[in-house]
Amino acid sequence: MKTKYIYFVIAALLVGVAIYPVVYSQLASSGSANNPFYCAPLIPCVKQPPGTIVCVTSCTVIIQDASFSPGTINASVGATIHWINKDGFAHTVTALNSSAFDSGVIPAGQSYVLTITNSLKPGSYYYVCEIHPNMIGLLNVIPSNSTS
Repeated sequence: MKTKYIYFVIAALLVGVAIYPVVYSQLASSGSANNPFYCAPLIPCVKQPPGTIVCVTSCTVIIQDASFSPGTINASVGATIHWINKDGFAHTVTALNSSAFDSGVIPAGQSYVLTITNSLKPGSYYYVCEIHPNMIGLLNVIPSNSTS
């Protein structure tokens, strides 16, 4: 009698393991694909990096300890953002899900500069290090007539 229950539990677990990827892919494609901080059940999550700066003319983001600091930049058209790599290894600053900007490889001790122009439409741009994809930041381009 106990063996029936054991077989039932094993079968239920196998069905659950087989179905989970299908359920996860449906959850991930339901509008959350553009948010790298989306968390599906049972999947380890990446947390939003701390800190926010408002960049009107010039600002600096430090790349150190395999993270971007601050994690969020609110920049208006005309602002210049400097990413400085203070780690002992290379990184990139690459727009996620778009070709809005890409630093290429930034060697240790070097920097990347991006000036926000009218070609970069207002909106939110998540960016990552292509070498270390767990490094994620957010650039919010604010319309030039906004005061936020």
